[in-house]
Amino acid sequence: MAGNLIALDIGQYQAKLVWYTGKSVKKAVAAPLPDGLVENGEIRAMDAMADFLKQTAKENGIPRGAAAIALPESAVFTRLCELPPMTDAQLAYNLPFEFKDYLREEKGQYVFDYSVQELVRDESGTVRQMRLFACAALRSTIERYRAMLHRAGFRLKFAMPAASAYAALVRAADAPDTCCIIDLGHGAIRVYVLRRGEFTAQRVAELGIGDVVRALAEARGVDEHLAQEYLLGDYENAVHDPAAAELYGRMAAEITKAVNFYNYNHRDETITQAYLCGGGAAIEPLVDAIVQMVNLPIAPVRELPGGVRESAWVFAKAVGCALQNGEERK
Repeated sequence: MAGNLIALDIGQYQAKLVWYTGKSVKKAVAAPLPDGLVENGEIRAMDAMADFLKQTAKENGIPRGAAAIALPESAVFTRLCELPPMTDAQLAYNLPFEFKDYLREEKGQYVFDYSVQELVRDESGTVRQMRLFACAALRSTIERYRAMLHRAGFRLKFAMPAASAYAALVRAADAPDTCCIIDLGHGAIRVYVLRRGEFTAQRVAELGIGDVVRALAEARGVDEHLAQEYLLGDYENAVHDPAAAELYGRMAAEITKAVNFYNYNHRDETITQAYLCGGGAAIEPLVDAIVQMVNLPIAPVRELPGGVRESAWVFAKAVGCALQNGEERK
């Protein structure tokens, strides 16, 4: 049985730490980051981040030890692949070729991993095809995270892309057969489609909460840091500012397009439920705009059935990362 694990998700403005005991979430902490420590999803100073995480863990009674981290989208390539049956050794040789159009460095500088989503069999039961979810990340990137976590007092057990974390969350929650998780992030909106607990598609709209912050900063004549505080604290009714409201409508329209595009191309297995997470899930008029425009039942991630209510919208990715630790999956 999986033991204690600390799962981390480092965003633009907060570091999320989830203490998972192997059975449940014991504690979840969202700590505001110092200004400029993360820019456009990239950690600017690994040593400073390590010291911040070490202090945050100490102040909140979170034990050091085994840790997992959700990688930012910019740090990992992901692909859905269909390959003939192979051994592990054969897959290790062939997987790099599935990423040949994406890799900027020699394949030896990357680490590759995969999970088997489905084995397709013929009438006799013989496996004819393997459907995989595969990922690739620079070895140097993983080592930088490993060193950062070591300095903070943690031991990196595994790193994973967001799609895998959300899939683990949905599997644990016994969600509907085909659903989507809508991550309302700082730099973009990402719609992850999951079918029978497996990641199957992703759509990205390059429009995020950062755009709302910038529009609000311009409208109110303040800097972006202050505009961020206005937005999250709803200072002087900032969340209802016309400059922000215009962007809510555009964001809802992008989500609608993503859902409709998937449903048009998968008419036999359309999306039947959507769940919201990310910083934007706390902005009520944005959520209202999405609910009004997207023709789906929509709920916060914390309302996923199956006993994961500890995973409020802000902790969804970290909780999914922790849940993956308890699964025996390749």
